[in-house]
Amino acid sequence: MPCPYTDELHKYLNEELPAERLKEIEAHIDECPDCQKKLDSLLEEDMQLSQQQPEITDEVLVEKIKAHRRGVRRIRAYGVLGFLLGVFSRNYTSDGFIITKAIMALPYKLAEFMLSIFFSGNELNQGLIMQYRFRHRGMGFFPYHPILGFIVELITPGLVAMFLGMLIGYLISDNRVFQRKKILRFILTAGITFAIWFGAVYGFYGYTMSKIEAMEGIKALTLYDKQEFSSSMIMTIDHNNLNKNATAIMQGIGNAEAHDGFIDMNYKEGLEIMLHFSNGGEIVAHIDTESGGMYLQSHKWFRLSEDTRLLLIEATEEAKK
Repeated sequence: MPCPYTDELHKYLNEELPAERLKEIEAHIDECPDCQKKLDSLLEEDMQLSQQQPEITDEVLVEKIKAHRRGVRRIRAYGVLGFLLGVFSRNYTSDGFIITKAIMALPYKLAEFMLSIFFSGNELNQGLIMQYRFRHRGMGFFPYHPILGFIVELITPGLVAMFLGMLIGYLISDNRVFQRKKILRFILTAGITFAIWFGAVYGFYGYTMSKIEAMEGIKALTLYDKQEFSSSMIMTIDHNNLNKNATAIMQGIGNAEAHDGFIDMNYKEGLEIMLHFSNGGEIVAHIDTESGGMYLQSHKWFRLSEDTRLLLIEATEEAKK
């Protein structure tokens, strides 16, 4: 059954009704989705009509159409500016002006809080966090995929600032045209957007971790000679490496046997390896060249074959010459 108020919406727009009736209809519009849709439709028709017939002389109607256009432009402009502000907000610490620093810090810190709700379990322990942040500046929620971490730390504050900007634009627009009840739908849209974004990030990072833990898709290795209190780079091995054993070493590490539980091995000295994966993941592993035990930074243990252990020793000795 059609709403009885719909027939009066055009008069409401033109303010051709008594003041009390205008207030009554305005209160009703806030509660009635059908009337909200009808009002939007009338505004759209009037906007098109004004473009086709610029001789319209109804000042009230023309002013409402202009207010609607200004409001839409303002909301879009605030959204774009907010997104750009959020994208660059990760640089807020380098801003020496306290006001702009605080403005830039707001979306970044809100994004960090939101990400911590879903991804705080990915953080490394305190000692490894310091090492990780020295190598990859950021929040530290995606330590085993620095490229993904960088993208998430750009886009998430951008989305936060974009929705905040659009909300501000909405609130300061003409309330005769933009009903405040629609803000609830706007907030719901923002919530759905973040849910989709976080879901995609969660799925991709989970896929990365599954590849790392299965040792699949290794594309390169960076070897370091690890001593108890220091380490030095030895060489990088990839498919383009001239070392005759490069492919065999990568295949051997990829085929390492997973071990349930702790392996008794020398954790202070040996080889430290940065494993680079084809999907952008990377992780540090420690290899005891005496036992062939391998410990991943993610607290996983593996056992190298004897052939792979010997090939690693041979390759590192040749690189040191």
